[in-house]
Amino acid sequence: MRLKKKRMLEKKWLEKIERARKVEQEILLWFQKTHDPKATLSQGYNAECDIISSKGCVEIKEDRLAHQTGNYALEFITHDDKPSGFMGSTSDYFVIVDWEYVLVMSTQWLRDYINEMEVKKKIEMGETFNDGKRNKGYLIPRDKLLNNEMVQVLERWFSNE
Repeated sequence: MRLKKKRMLEKKWLEKIERARKVEQEILLWFQKTHDPKATLSQGYNAECDIISSKGCVEIKEDRLAHQTGNYALEFITHDDKPSGFMGSTSDYFVIVDWEYVLVMSTQWLRDYINEMEVKKKIEMGETFNDGKRNKGYLIPRDKLLNNEMVQVLERWFSNE
C-alpha cells in the first residue's frame, strides 16, 4: 500500500513539474520579447531562479486556486524553518501566474510589501513531511496585488492546462 501511495505522489509531482515547466517556457518567451532576448530557462531544478537574464533572475510561482479563493498563497518558510518562496529567494523579479493573470514585480518590493501588511493570514501548505510538519505561507488578497501600481499585470495569454 505504501509503495502504491508513493508512486501516486511521484506521478503527481512529475505532472506538477511538467506543468510548471510549460508555464516557465511561456513566461520566458514573453520576457525575451519585452526585456532580454538572450534570457534562458535555468537548467535542472533551481528553486530560486527559473529564468536567467542579464536583467536579473526571475522566479515564477503558479497559484491555480487564486481565482476561486481571492487570495494568493505564497510560501515563506519550509517545514524545517528555513526561509523559502519569496522570503528566501535571491531572485530580482517574482512572477505570480494564476488562471487569469500574470503578475510581475520586484522580489524585494513583494517582501517589503508583505512585511508591512498589518493583517496577514498564515497557513500551512503543501505535503506533510516525515517530521509531521508542512511548509508555511501567507494568504495575500488577490485584489491587493492586481490593483497595485508596483505590479505589472498582464492577462494570461496561454492555456491553463
